[in-house]
Amino acid sequence: MRDGAAWRRRGVVALVAVAAAFFIYPIAEQNGDVVNSDWPAFATGAHILLTDPSHLYDTNTQRRVEFDVTGGRTLVTLGVHGILPFVSPAWVAFVAVPFELLGTVIGGRLWMLFGLACLLAGIWLAVRPRPPSAILPAFASVPTALLLLNAQLDGLVALGMGLALALWSRPYLAGLALGLTLMKPQLVLPLGAAVLAFRQWKVLAGWAASGAALWAFPTLVNPRWVLDWLHALGGPVQTGSRDVDLPYFGVLLPDAWHGFALAAISLVALILVVALAHRVRADVRRAAAVLVAGGVLVAPHALPTDLLLVGMALAVWGEARWYDWLLLSVGAIVCAAAPVPVPAVVGVLLTAWLCLRAAGLERPTSWRRPLPARGSST
Repeated sequence: MRDGAAWRRRGVVALVAVAAAFFIYPIAEQNGDVVNSDWPAFATGAHILLTDPSHLYDTNTQRRVEFDVTGGRTLVTLGVHGILPFVSPAWVAFVAVPFELLGTVIGGRLWMLFGLACLLAGIWLAVRPRPPSAILPAFASVPTALLLLNAQLDGLVALGMGLALALWSRPYLAGLALGLTLMKPQLVLPLGAAVLAFRQWKVLAGWAASGAALWAFPTLVNPRWVLDWLHALGGPVQTGSRDVDLPYFGVLLPDAWHGFALAAISLVALILVVALAHRVRADVRRAAAVLVAGGVLVAPHALPTDLLLVGMALAVWGEARWYDWLLLSVGAIVCAAAPVPVPAVVGVLLTAWLCLRAAGLERPTSWRRPLPARGSST
């Protein structure tokens, strides 16, 4: 027993060290990772918002502005013509404005730290009232490292989910908190469908109110932004993209079928995930874990960075074993480094397996052979 407690203490210390290293890295790195992350796309959106808002989603304008943002560097990404385009909702550009005003490098570093802080707060809110150490396996993981290196928005999504769980006894406020998930709305399709299917009308009202506020504010500047954003969404989903979601397999079909296949596969996956959550609805944490992780499975576009939401789902579930966390980190490494379409295959299998684990439909037998009952013969 003492040896087991000592190993647990060492594990906690190691995870705390990893978490601390995540916060130190953006301060210590030498500018290269800031420019080579997704931050230039967000910075470009913020810069255009301040200088030429009518062309927020114009490719030529983005190319010119991002060239200045990156200091003359160009990016080699499939289908984006030398730039990483800004394809997020218009309200994301508003969030990025204060960081862009500080300059590409300083603003990018603070953007990374902001994302980490949001993720940490979101996981902590989601696991309460368990001890703070319960957040470490989800935070000190490979998906969080990918969030850091890519300077992505998943931390805000996680914060919205954590706040909603913490406020679930006050459904309207929980719905308002879910407005933060609309920074990457493609990742919360099962959650939205479940709110409707389970008739959580007060949650829906709060979520709709926050969504309307997010939509209305940019519309005051340019009424066409929402339509322009929807038109730009098709760019990132391509045969060579490093997606980890089930709908990605639709792009492997002939071009004429892409849109229909993506929508059909996403719809089928959505129904299956919501049905699985409905099966375990009596246990709120199991149902929430399935819906959070299932968002990655169902999303029309999800990248290895988004696997951190699968880690958050395991933390919400609260019964994950060490091999679940190991599987998540190893899978995230494979998804980030392996050639296409391996990330999609591994990401889908990984997320589906952990959804089943959280729902309690897969209970692995002990790795040790059970001892015979006392008095029985062998």
